[in-house]
Amino acid sequence: MSPSENKMKEKPTPQEKKRLSYEKDHRTHTGESNRGMRKTWAERKARVNRKYRRKADAVLHKAISPERIDALKQGDDETTRELIKKGLTRAKNPHKWGVRNLREALERLAESRTESVARKANRRATVIQEFKKNVAAFEKNPEAFRDDEISWLAYQTRFSELKAFFKDNPSWISRLQLKIVEVRKQRRMATEKARIKAEEKWKWRSPALRSPGNLNSKEESEQ
Repeated sequence: MSPSENKMKEKPTPQEKKRLSYEKDHRTHTGESNRGMRKTWAERKARVNRKYRRKADAVLHKAISPERIDALKQGDDETTRELIKKGLTRAKNPHKWGVRNLREALERLAESRTESVARKANRRATVIQEFKKNVAAFEKNPEAFRDDEISWLAYQTRFSELKAFFKDNPSWISRLQLKIVEVRKQRRMATEKARIKAEEKWKWRSPALRSPGNLNSKEESEQ
């Protein structure tokens, strides 16, 4: 046995197998996951071919109808050719975006994960900054906030982006809750006072209550 034949029979090491897999294996990209692409691509292709076969059968049956055969005997085959030309139009399967080897696909996947982590971190920082700004504005001027805005501010304490922030800064929740309770209590009291005042105002507008006897009794009650 020659040295070259002996070398050919040597099995590659796991490291060599992995390197060869990185370079030779590939991934076809269609905007879907690898497993989903293998399934849906075959289904779409079969559906396109099935539709084409059915159209071809329908056109063929029309082309061999007695009327078409009589026209063909008379030398008029233009109608048949036009019918087949229009009827046999194959739909196209969606195009593939490209092919990458396994190394490039894994590198792109790692980049995508890094970008996703960065986007989530930026989103979390933006939400925290906006929440702190809104709480500070609410504490400074609560009259500028409507009831629905106060409810939304309270609901923001359930955001997943703020969980880590509240874990490190629990005082923000207690500050906000105390201020919301205070503002809502003041607004309820103001609403109740306005209601009582309006009732008293409309009560003494009644003609029966504006009689001299009732007016005197009102003055006596006020004294």
